[in-house]
Amino acid sequence: MTTNDRELFFSLIRVATGSESALPYAPSKEEWSRLHTEAQRQALLGVLYDGVERLPQGQLPPKATRLLWYTEAERISEANKRLDEASALVSRRLREEGFRNAILKGQGNALLYPSPSRRQPGDIDVWLEGGREKVISYVLSLFPGERVQWLELDFPVLRDIPVEAHTAPSVLFCPKDNQRLQAFYREREEETFTNETPLASGTVCLPRWEMNAVFQLTHIYRHLFFEGVGLRQVMDYHYLLLSPEATAERRQAVREHAKRMHLTRFTGALMWVLREVFHLEESLLLTAPDQREGSFLLQEIMLAGNFGHDDERNKPKASRWGNFWQITLRNTRFLAHYPREVLWNPVYRLRQYAWRKARGYK
Repeated sequence: MTTNDRELFFSLIRVATGSESALPYAPSKEEWSRLHTEAQRQALLGVLYDGVERLPQGQLPPKATRLLWYTEAERISEANKRLDEASALVSRRLREEGFRNAILKGQGNALLYPSPSRRQPGDIDVWLEGGREKVISYVLSLFPGERVQWLELDFPVLRDIPVEAHTAPSVLFCPKDNQRLQAFYREREEETFTNETPLASGTVCLPRWEMNAVFQLTHIYRHLFFEGVGLRQVMDYHYLLLSPEATAERRQAVREHAKRMHLTRFTGALMWVLREVFHLEESLLLTAPDQREGSFLLQEIMLAGNFGHDDERNKPKASRWGNFWQITLRNTRFLAHYPREVLWNPVYRLRQYAWRKARGYK
């Protein structure tokens, strides 16, 4: 995107989230086409159509673009209904099988949006109580051929909606920081697995605000070193910080957890993006915005798109070792910014590979 297109796109985001009432000018047909394309790349089609509907008459897109966008937004709404029902179904089945569980991100995040049905859904991520070995043993007893990772494995209980079973919500690559993160999660298991929330035709358990804020911060951070980070993940965090549960005391607690896990620099970068793109008020931020780190993070976000699906730098190699070196070399550009995670990342992946081989996992 050109600088002008990018600023226009950010302005449309602010119209959609309510911090602006109009674009700086009426875009041309070609500019609207590029805005629509970027909304697709960032998985923001549905929520940005909310912005399109709020624009003054003189700034509306051409009729064909608006009709296409409306159709896509309606499909997203229908997909959200299916995901709500599926999330409640999966959660209920796991409880019947003896696993307390919680839905991560996804439909729980959608509840934070003014129009939950407009958030573009993905798969279902569910955290199961019991620890790594118990969760893996259970999933493999049902689906023996699934590939196993420390953090998650596919759990294909639904025909048309991907489900991932998590042994933990997220990880950090540095062992000491990860120990602190996992201890944080263990301390919050009881409150998470009992926090029942209505969703469509049933109920699910969701993380409470403080845990959710730490979890999603580490989730975004982890994706930076693999596929990439998109603006949908940032928008999720925007609405998380706007939640009535985000009190000053809880923001302070999350800030302290981030410091203990060496996440202060990344937190400052994310806060800068939230202020720059979403115009989120300073009083709602977790920490002071870091312009240098934030500018770098925003550049990565705009290059990668949603989970890096359109990032030319993420083309898969023919072998696992080819992918290993591609990720390792890709992450060297983060070395000056986040050295702990960059240096521990290949060690983490090699240990996971050895662990899988030792247990005969795929």
